[in-house]
This record gives sequence, structure tokens and C-alpha cells, in this order.
Amino acid sequence: MTKKDRLPYWLSSKVLLTSLVLWWMNGLPLYAQVKTVVQIVAENSASPLAGVTLHALAPAKKSGWLTDTQGKAYLNISEPVNVKISYLGYLTIERQIVPGSSVVIQLEEDILGLDEVVVTGSFTPTTSSQALHSVKKIGAATIEAKGAVNLADVLQTQLNLKIIQDDVLGSRVVMQGISGPNVKILIDGVPVVNGSGGNFDLSQLNMNNVERVEIVEGPLSVQYGTNALAGTINIITKSYQENESLVSSSTYYESVGQYNVDVALAKGWKNLSVSAGGGRNRFDGFSSSGERNQDWIPRTQYLANAKVNYHFKSLHVTGSFDHMWQKAISHGDASGAFNSKTGKLSLIADDHYFKTYRLNSALIVNGHLSDKQYINIVNGVSRYTQAKQKYLQDIVADIKWISTEEADHDTSSFITWTSRGTYVYGNSKKKKGLYLTVGYELSRNSAQGGKIRSGTGVNVNDYGVFTALEIPVGNKLKIQPALRYTYSNKYDSKEINFLNTHLPLLPSFNLKYHIDPHLDFRFSYGQGYRTPSVRELYYEFINANHYIVGNAKLQAEIGHNINFSGSWRSTFGSGISVVVTPSVFLTSIDNKIELVRITDRTSLPKDVPKNVPVARTYANIKNFKSFGFNLNAKLVSSGGIQLSPGFGLLSRSGSESDYAFYTSYEMNLNASYFLKPFDVKFNIFYKYNGRITEFAKNEEGAIGVLTLEAYNTLDFTLSKSLWKGRVFTSIGAKNLFDVTDISLIGDGSKGLVSQTGRESYYPISWGRTFFIKFNYTIH
Repeated sequence: MTKKDRLPYWLSSKVLLTSLVLWWMNGLPLYAQVKTVVQIVAENSASPLAGVTLHALAPAKKSGWLTDTQGKAYLNISEPVNVKISYLGYLTIERQIVPGSSVVIQLEEDILGLDEVVVTGSFTPTTSSQALHSVKKIGAATIEAKGAVNLADVLQTQLNLKIIQDDVLGSRVVMQGISGPNVKILIDGVPVVNGSGGNFDLSQLNMNNVERVEIVEGPLSVQYGTNALAGTINIITKSYQENESLVSSSTYYESVGQYNVDVALAKGWKNLSVSAGGGRNRFDGFSSSGERNQDWIPRTQYLANAKVNYHFKSLHVTGSFDHMWQKAISHGDASGAFNSKTGKLSLIADDHYFKTYRLNSALIVNGHLSDKQYINIVNGVSRYTQAKQKYLQDIVADIKWISTEEADHDTSSFITWTSRGTYVYGNSKKKKGLYLTVGYELSRNSAQGGKIRSGTGVNVNDYGVFTALEIPVGNKLKIQPALRYTYSNKYDSKEINFLNTHLPLLPSFNLKYHIDPHLDFRFSYGQGYRTPSVRELYYEFINANHYIVGNAKLQAEIGHNINFSGSWRSTFGSGISVVVTPSVFLTSIDNKIELVRITDRTSLPKDVPKNVPVARTYANIKNFKSFGFNLNAKLVSSGGIQLSPGFGLLSRSGSESDYAFYTSYEMNLNASYFLKPFDVKFNIFYKYNGRITEFAKNEEGAIGVLTLEAYNTLDFTLSKSLWKGRVFTSIGAKNLFDVTDISLIGDGSKGLVSQTGRESYYPISWGRTFFIKFNYTIH
């Protein structure tokens, strides 16, 4: 079936789904209640706000309403109702609504997100203004406006983050110049197990059920243990209110050949809410050269998720699971060969079929035991399984058959079990006084399958207990010293050697100085300790482009990180607000684990091609250092303009044998303009990625460098709410500069980005594309 043939099917599926939803809603009973009109407008401009959520606290039976394009919500109520009114980017308020009234309510804009609750890096949920760490938040509105399908799309234009693509291993993230397992990725606080090759494939982390993404740069090893040296990315999935009913479906089409559809259902009662959803994402693949061996391999993903929230007094119990099944094909280039099946000379290609399964599941209990006691217990499992099969494809005769070689087929599975609990004592409701935190974390990591060298299965486990004390000093200063005792079943954690005591204690120190409502500063120091992962020790990844093997002799990483940031905000004239946020960081890691070149190709096993582009093993780099500076700003005008420019500098060195630092620069601009007469929002997402040099130490001790040339990315989108807020649509163009492959300069055989399997270029994107997305929601 061609792309042209599939488009009508996609549209007809949308029509069918919409018809079913309308039929279901028409069957709902209607209550004879007095109609009440509530209009929500922005305080500065009096502009109507579409898509504002009104949630009835008590005693209404129906609890959820959305405002339409005029900012109006129509409430069928028969008695006074207390309503919580919330909208992304504005301060949440509560009002009592009287039946039969017609009221206009103004919302105050929250330009810094000071009123938004964040959970990453904090021992208790807190607001951005109170958090000791600077937390970046990417909300659902931004995700929708970008037309983001997965986490890689969301992070593509973020400052101090870089996305690296591999045709088989998928995309990975580089944060503060550090990548791979040093970046902790969580879903609702539960660690996600890595993908093939030791990196996360960000294209497998879908955004169809995501409320927001929180990012903390720098180590959070006391809170989250190993793997949190470079930073932490926490994906917060959607939760629904009590007494809320919802049906939602969305469809997405992108001109490169992406066809996505998903549906979500939610139902709430007094103390219980249940939600479920699923979808399918299809991508046809792309090759900038037109070769059969594609830079971006075709894949089809099937998604399923569910969440149950139960509220008992001040405690919340949440159970959730998120499943993904993926089928992908890596096509090989064809060459002349004899086909024994047909008895003729033909063109034969090696095709690899990958079946991937991801499971992330959690059971979370949190809430207040009393006014001064708070607990948070997170239990979760993350599983990644990939099966590979090799087929031989006759291009001329159009037939294929499975390879009979046992080495061409294998299944590997990686599982991470996590249990983390914290107990906080302090007056959390009044946000005053001392806060004492004690906690524990258990992490069990196991692997088994054909790609694990031991063959039978191995495990690397980490255990820790920690404590922290938040101390107020006057009304402006808060400090928080913290310690974590860590133990590993594979490594002697006493090498941390805290204050030369040979104790396995990891320290951290956080400070927040709130000078006045316009200015505050944050400082943090943290020490990190990361034991090698199962993959780095025992994993083997071998195909036509890769020969990556583990190293059982690896040493653990010990790192130090310092972060300092400030935030200045002010208002000029009538309705113009400005926020400026500078930050600096310094990271030093001893025994940093990196992939290094296998210099002696004759040592490769006989069944591995001697010209395989990527031949690597893991090794320790003694002294890794990176430092950087970032400057972010935000300007908000009452006329509907928002500008968020940024500038970043990153400099790194790699070993005691090379003291040179390699520096790169980047700039970004996220901007939007709300055109009031048409109720349309224009969005621009731009980033300049300067030349960046990656490096690794080979087995002779020499440093090889590889420089990726500079490039620009630019996306432009329009978003609009229709049909009284029930339909939200976004349309736009991605990668307007039509970037595809970027040249690599230098000795590609020694560069880390040559994990891509190519020596002379690096696939950045599949070029300029156009997309359209519809989201249909009924409350």
C-alpha cells in the first residue's frame, strides 16, 4: 500500500472513531440544572483563555469543564459549587460559582511557573519558587504545539541538550557534555532501563500520555543513586481528577511517512479515578542517499497504558503501567550473489528484523501522615526485551528466507527493579521550619539472553540509605546538606572515601537565597558514584555496522558537580514581564566509562567483518572534565507575545594525556504569538548547534577527535482550539532548513559519535516535513 493509499484510511479511521465517541456521549443522561456561564480571561490583556480547566471541588456531581475559544464554560449546576480554575502558565485559583450567574474571572500569568508543582529532585512535592534545584518544565501545551511524538522531539531544541541518532540503536541524549547511562531517565519517578548499546532510545518514549517533562541538570545521586551524574529527566504521565469523565482521541500525520493514532478514556468517582489508553505509531523509514540501507529505519509501535488513583484521607495510592511493542526492520544493501533457492544469480541483501518490548510499571504511595509527616514510597519495574532475526532478501525475485546461522538470531532482556522510600518530618503545609528527610533505595539490575556474554544471566545491584536536613536561615536563606550511604554487590563502594575515612558516603549541599521577590540564587554541589551497568560489563551487540562488546574489568565512576544559577524577574510598563536566568556548571569524573576503538581488527572473531564501521569496547577515561555557561531569558507581553531566547557554552577535556579543552556554542529561541481576532497561536522553535568535538581514548592511550559541523534547526507551527474547546489542532513545518546529514571532520574511527555506524557524516534529521495533528476531547 502506498502513502497515497494510506491517507484516506487514516482519515476514515478518524471519522469512525469520532462517530463512536459522539454516539457514546449522546447516550449519557442529561440533568435538568440551571445553566451558568463562566468566562476566563487573562488579567493583563483581558484576552479570553481557551482550554482552561474548571474542576468542581464540592458538591457537584459533574466535576470537569473546559472553556471554549471565547474563554467561556457552561456549567449545569443546581447549587453553589466551589471550583478550582487552572491553566498552564497562570496561577491556580479557587472560586465559588452560584447557579444562574454569569461571571468573568481573571487569571494572573505565572511567567516563571512559580506556582507550578514540581517533584523531581525534591523529597516532597513543592512549587518552582520553593524548590532548591532549578527545574526546567516542558508542559503538555508545548509538547502539543511542537507536534512532538517522542522524547527526542521534545528535547531537540532545548539548551544544554543534544540528541545523537543511530540507525539501529536509536537516539540518545547528551546533557552537560555527558551522555549515555550518566543521564537518569524516570517515568513518574521510576527509573527506565536502558535500550540497546547502553543508551536510551528516546524514540521509544512516547508523549501521547504525558502531562509534562521535568529536567534537573547536575547530579542527584543522593536522591536517585547511580546514573544521575549528568542530570535527571522525569516524565510525568497524565492524572485525572476525582469525579471527572473524559474521552479523548488524537491523530497525527507527518509528510515523511508517520501515521499515529491514539485514544484515552478516564472516569473518576469520589475517591477513585481510572484511566486507560492506547495507540499505534507508524513510520515508513527514511534514507537521504536513497540507499536501501536507511539512516532512519521503518518501525511500527503499539502502545498501551493504564493508571488507577485511590485517595484515602491524606494518602494517595497510584498503580500504573506503560507498555510498548515495536517492530523495526534494518534493510541491508544488496550485492550480487547466487540464490540457492532459485538456482540463479541475483541481488541478495541481509535484513535484520527487531522486535522490542518495553514495560514500565509502578506502585506509588504518598501523602501526609499528619501535618508534619510526609511519606513517598515508589516501587517499580522497568523491562526491555529485544529479539533479532536475520533474513536474506532476494531483491530481483522478491522472496526472503530466514538465516540458518544460530548467531543471526538472539533475544536479550534487561530488567530493573526499584524500591525507594522517603519520610519527611517538617511543617510542610506552612512551608516553615526544619525539614528532616530519611530514606532508602534498592535497585536490582539483571540481564539474560544471547547478547549477554555469560549466557545464563547476570545482575548488578545497588543499595542505599540517605538523609537530608533543610535548614532555614532567616527568611531569605535555605540550606540543605545531605548524605547517602551506598553499597554495591559487584564493587567496593568504600573507594568513594568520604573525607578520607574510607566510608562509602556521597555528600551533597544545596542552597537557595531569596533576596527579594525579583531576585534569587541557587547553589548546589553533589558527588556521584556510578557502577558499570550490565551492558557495559557483559553486553555484546553485533550486526553489519556494529561490534560493541562489554568489559568485565571496568572500574566504577566517581564524579563531582557544581551548579550555580540565578533568577531575576521584573515588570516594565503595562503588561511586559522579563525573566533572566544565568547558570554555570563544572563537572569532573574519574574513570568515566566510554566506548573506545578496538585498534587491532585482527583480534575480532572470525564471523565479524573486518571492515565493520564500529568496533568498540568499553574502557575507563581517567580524568573527564566539562564546564559550561547558559543564559536563558523570557519575555511576556500582554499583547500575546512570548519570547524565550537562550545562549550556551560547553567545554570539555577527556584524559590525563590530553589537557586541551574543546568548546562548542549553541543558541535557541522559542517564541509564540497569540493572534486574538482569529484565536490562533503562532509558535517558533529554533536552535543553532555549533561545531562540537567528541573524543575517546584508544587502547594505546592516544586521543582521537571528531568534529561535527554546525547546523540550524527551525520549526514553525500554528495551534488553535475549535468547537468550544473540544478540538485542539496544530499544523506546521519541521526542520525548515532541510537539514539531513552533517559532515564529520577528523579521525572518525576514534570519535564517540561514530557509534552511528558511519565515518563521514551523522544523520541529524530526515529533512523538511509538514505535519498536522487533531486532538478531540469530551469531558
